[in-house]
Parts: sequence; C-alpha cells; structure tokens
Amino acid sequence: MATGLFLYPLFVALSESFDLNTHYYLPRPAVITTGTVFMVISIVFFPLASYLAHIFAVKCETARKLGKKLMIAYIFSAGLSETIAVFGLIIYIVSADLKYFYLFFVLSFVHLILHRPKRDEWQKFAKNVSE
Repeated sequence: MATGLFLYPLFVALSESFDLNTHYYLPRPAVITTGTVFMVISIVFFPLASYLAHIFAVKCETARKLGKKLMIAYIFSAGLSETIAVFGLIIYIVSADLKYFYLFFVLSFVHLILHRPKRDEWQKFAKNVSE
C-alpha cells in the first residue's frame, strides 16, 4: 500500500508535464465543500487508526491470534492512509489545483509514518496476552 501511495504523485507529475487534460472541473464552491469534507474525514482517520490496534487486540487468547489481528489492524491503517491520498487525487482531478493534492499527500504520508507497526507497541500487547 505504501508503494501505491507514491503512484499518485507520479500520475500528477505526468498529467502536469504532458498536459493530459484529466480534469473534470467542478464549480469552486463545490471543490471547497468537497475539500472540507475530505479534510474532516482525514482528520478523523488519525485517532481511528491509533485506536484500531487496541480494538483488534481485545480478548486475544494466544500470541498467534494477536499477531494476526494486529497485522489486520495495521493493514487497515495503511489503507486509511492511502485513502487520504486518494482524496487529494480526487480534489486534484476536479479542480486542477496542486495545493490540495500536496496537502492531502503530505497528510497521508504523515499518517503512514505515525501509524506504522512499532515493536514496542506489539510487545506491550503480547505482554498483556501472556498475563
């Protein structure tokens, strides 16, 4: 998923460089409203992704089940990160405004970095299972 995140800037660079005309222009108020809604959703994704591992780790009897559930949680978190980048791509396509795309891309990248699997967290969850 992290690799896919970097395909969107490639698409935007190709679109800008070769003037591919991939835009579907919406009226400016619609773009601002859509951008605001996408921004609110993206901000909600940050605490949701932080809480996902805790939700998935509840009532795991074995370390094996815990590992599977934590992997699912972090894959889902990476999916949330990529969704933020897709929001930026959508706004870019409907407005041809690079500022929105870069804003959402940076948010997505920060989300991916902040919510990556961390050994200390996993060990804390494993300690809770073994007790």
